[in-house]
Amino acid sequence: MNKRIGIFIVNYNMPERTESLANHIRENVRWPYHLYIIDNASDIIMPARGTNVSAKRNLQTTGGWLLGLQESDKRGEDYLGYWFIITSAEFMNNTDVLTPMAQFFVDTPGAVGVHPALSPDSTTTWEHLKTRGTGAPRRTWMIDNIMSLWRASWFNKIGRFDSGLKYGWGIDLETCYLARQQGYSLWVHERVTVKKITDIGYTMNRMNMSAQERRVLASANMNAILSQKYGQNWFERLTGEYIEGEWK
Repeated sequence: MNKRIGIFIVNYNMPERTESLANHIRENVRWPYHLYIIDNASDIIMPARGTNVSAKRNLQTTGGWLLGLQESDKRGEDYLGYWFIITSAEFMNNTDVLTPMAQFFVDTPGAVGVHPALSPDSTTTWEHLKTRGTGAPRRTWMIDNIMSLWRASWFNKIGRFDSGLKYGWGIDLETCYLARQQGYSLWVHERVTVKKITDIGYTMNRMNMSAQERRVLASANMNAILSQKYGQNWFERLTGEYIEGEWK
């Protein structure tokens, strides 16, 4: 039997989107998995149905995922990978997005991170994640944690996400930098496509702050943590080192 995937969805006042993601997974994914729906102390709307991990306070994005990982550790499961999904992401059709990516890990031992392609109308800073219509995996330099699948054995070895990067900004850059530095590969899987809508929770007035307020906090947090670890030129290092031209 294939090793399971641990799936982690952190919800903060977004039960409709959380339930939609979870229902799609239950109805379409064939690969064995455990689903962890983490409620990040929702205080405007009731937690999503199926919630099985609850934070006592809002731990923000990274803390919510780390709490879910702690819960998954209690199973003692030897997971193949960890799949992190944000509620700004959505599935576009009745497609099993996970199975092709999990099978890719089985077939490609050097790959430690894989992400479905993003639809052309997705809103994202990282245009290189948008589909190019090839229908096949293509190597890249960085994947965002919109719907990222990380190889569990490697991810655990690097200490998972840095809890200091609490808003989720910078954890993608650092994790991908470490993968490249260590000679592992990152991929966009063009066989499957998902969509991302930036700031949807803020548009719905569910986040208890504006999108701009969060951007300021997240940017300051990211700069403080990563400049301490990698120097004042941390952005140039994390986005420029150990990269081949064709990966862009």
